[in-house]
Amino acid sequence: MFRSNKLIPTLAAALALAVTAGCTAPAPQTVAAPAPGAEQAGAWYQIYFETGSAKVKDDAGAIVTSVARLVAADGTARVTVIGKTDRVGAPPANRALSRRRADAVRDALIAAGVPAANIVTSWTGEARQQMATVNEVDEQGNRVVDITVLKLSRRP
Repeated sequence: MFRSNKLIPTLAAALALAVTAGCTAPAPQTVAAPAPGAEQAGAWYQIYFETGSAKVKDDAGAIVTSVARLVAADGTARVTVIGKTDRVGAPPANRALSRRRADAVRDALIAAGVPAANIVTSWTGEARQQMATVNEVDEQGNRVVDITVLKLSRRP
């Protein structure tokens, strides 16, 4: 698990960039961006996908359960879900695929008990890749949904 005061501003900036730069339409269910002073409630998670697929694999169940437990333990927690793709296929198709992946993970989190109002969903398509590649390169590390759990500071 990461516990760094520098990590939270970086994650918040990455979320803001993903939402403004990579999305072609607003996410269907969103909440406000994390407030200043938010701290990480748990580790950063990644769920990987097969080429061209938005099906959440069975082995992702442990991650979904971990996120649901973190949120259940603290009602102020917010979850960011960011869908991504590799560069196989056309950019518009990849944006749509990354949205379906993000939505599939969001739906799995909701099914596990995470309130929909606590989830911010976005997608980037083939932009913002974890592993830079050229077009038509099938890279497992880029076929991913990033999940981060943020805990909002409670004010006295």
